[in-house]
Amino acid sequence: MIRFLLILVAFVAPAAYGCEFESVNFSAKFEAGSLDSCELNKNGEYVLTFLPEDKPINPSPWYYFSVKSTTAKKIDVVLTFDGFAPRYLPKVSNDQMSWQPIAFDTNDKGMSLSLNVSNKPLYVAAQRPILNLVYNNWLDKAAQTYAYEPFVIGKSTAGRTISAFTLQKPDNKEWVIFVGRQHPPEVTGAVAMFAFLDEFLAYTASKSEFLSRFNVLVVPNLNPDGVAEGHWRHSLGHKDLNRDWNVFSQPETRAVKQYLDGITDGGGKIVMGMDFHSTHNNVFYTIPQDEKIAPTEMVVTWLSSLQEQTAGVFKVNDKPGTSPGRGVFKQFFADVYKVHGVTYEVGDNEPNEKTRYVAKHAAKTLIQTLNATPPEAFYIQNKQAKAPSN
Repeated sequence: MIRFLLILVAFVAPAAYGCEFESVNFSAKFEAGSLDSCELNKNGEYVLTFLPEDKPINPSPWYYFSVKSTTAKKIDVVLTFDGFAPRYLPKVSNDQMSWQPIAFDTNDKGMSLSLNVSNKPLYVAAQRPILNLVYNNWLDKAAQTYAYEPFVIGKSTAGRTISAFTLQKPDNKEWVIFVGRQHPPEVTGAVAMFAFLDEFLAYTASKSEFLSRFNVLVVPNLNPDGVAEGHWRHSLGHKDLNRDWNVFSQPETRAVKQYLDGITDGGGKIVMGMDFHSTHNNVFYTIPQDEKIAPTEMVVTWLSSLQEQTAGVFKVNDKPGTSPGRGVFKQFFADVYKVHGVTYEVGDNEPNEKTRYVAKHAAKTLIQTLNATPPEAFYIQNKQAKAPSN
């Protein structure tokens, strides 16, 4: 006899679903957990269904659940995603900290796994989860090392804190902006951002040239609700945040926009924006050189330098393009500030060691490229903005 149990939880945990069979129990009652329904079919397979939080939605199916059994045995599990193809390869863990890939197969029913279960929970996830606490711990550690003060730039739909930090000096006018984790399941992009920021902070602390000229705003985790709730793509406000940088309908994007408005209202000049993501393969989505942005060749120069530094290990894939009216972060920087916006995408299945290696070189070469760019270059094609008199 199959018995279903619907678990209702507060904002502090995801609205998780669990189900119990005669000897097997499935649960997603933990942060980032995702499981919508399950059944035992006539072939003895446990069929688990994972639904997108909203429709339409990009096909980025997220799954994260635990399973245990009153007796040790092997069970067959099928994961289904409401008609979407599984994007992430399954990983398993006994402690939610150490994760290993597991063999799988796919067919018209979904993704099939064989799991060895016991009375201790076995966890299965689309990617190794990077939870909100990881960001809090990283911010605290980095703040102690580099003596900056994290601050609350805004609150999410559910009232969760959106933390940020700046590196700034009062006389600096040029600002560089970094944003991460707009899309909850894109954890390889989060791995890249942590490594990028580690190198960025260490390099600028040891060499004062960059911070004697540029200010920096960093918002590492813009979508804490989506992370906590185990969303595929959206915020708790039912919006893809990387499609909201035109209407700013969500408190998460509005918080950043308001801070940027404060910069420009105070006479500051935003010179570049970059956000970190994951997709099927490594790629940098950039603004074409023939767009009215300044300086025209800066990102091409940076990526060429990155390619030189990582030759033999990494192939830089630069894909210029525009997306007017879609509310994409990089397009917002090109349209509003007439400067480069870049989307730094990491392949879903890239090894973390390689991702960190590339990200560290990306940070160092970007710093060097920005240092070598004269201040007046950021105004060449921006006819509405005047270059600073000094």
